[in-house]
Amino acid sequence: MSKPLLFITGFLGAGKTTLLRSLLEELKQLDCRADVILNDYENAEIDASTLHGRAASIFPIAASCACCDSLEDLVKLCLAAQNSEGDVLLIELNGTADPLPLLETFTLLEKKMAFFPRWQAGIVDGRHWGKRERFTSLEQRQVETATHWQLTHSDDLGEIEREEVAGSVGELNPYANKISAKQLAEELVQACESSDQSSVELDPSEIRQKRKARGGHVLSHLFTGHQIPMPGRYQSEQIIRLLEALPDEVVRAKALVELEGTPDSRWLFNRTGRHPVEDPEQVEGLTRTPASLLCIGPNLSPKKLRDEFERQISR
Repeated sequence: MSKPLLFITGFLGAGKTTLLRSLLEELKQLDCRADVILNDYENAEIDASTLHGRAASIFPIAASCACCDSLEDLVKLCLAAQNSEGDVLLIELNGTADPLPLLETFTLLEKKMAFFPRWQAGIVDGRHWGKRERFTSLEQRQVETATHWQLTHSDDLGEIEREEVAGSVGELNPYANKISAKQLAEELVQACESSDQSSVELDPSEIRQKRKARGGHVLSHLFTGHQIPMPGRYQSEQIIRLLEALPDEVVRAKALVELEGTPDSRWLFNRTGRHPVEDPEQVEGLTRTPASLLCIGPNLSPKKLRDEFERQISR
């Protein structure tokens, strides 16, 4: 039986720890226990000390960013959390973390790490949204992959400004729902009480029916990954055509493949959102990683992805 996992993302000072504290209090009121992993360059130990007594377990990662240098530490802690007494796992990432590598990693390791559903709450700082200059794209990425979002530091904003921020977030990620700590806690508890849905494929109409029947939004918030094996050798044009044909809900797609004419090397193709497919990169490592197509996005239909794969590759 799997347990729900929630990533909390947001830029530096956006209010991630504030949401975490509120969420722990709400979960406690609902008799739901949470394991917590904190990742911060400097404050992980400090923040962890303020949360004692509110969570089933608290593990700080102070070394570096969990999406790269500390990824191995994070995976080890998550494996340990599978056997803990906690009902849910909450992971607060540092303010500069890119959640996409984590979503990819958890998809690749989902047979070892039984966490489902995997959600992400993106914190939007109303004071600075869209004003981060060269860091704006990173802040947008933290919301682009979110299943839920919360507006913070909005007291100094007028009603029109708040609506503009909400509209901007909606355009960037129409799949994320604005939510409070109380609502998020209720959905996590509902997810705990649900049977494991990780092996169930649902199309959008089934999701709407399930959501209406259950009176909640749990199934409409699934942000998942799907992997399709790609043995053999391909033409570069085939891979580009495949990535371009993937549905809009695929936020990130990667194809690690062997190409015709280069039998002793493998190539990595990337597509982010609806941006053009990047030039392929020749990779020397990843020798144990199977050649495959990896897709990340909300409400992905494995059947739809496989059908598109067959349609494009067989041409």
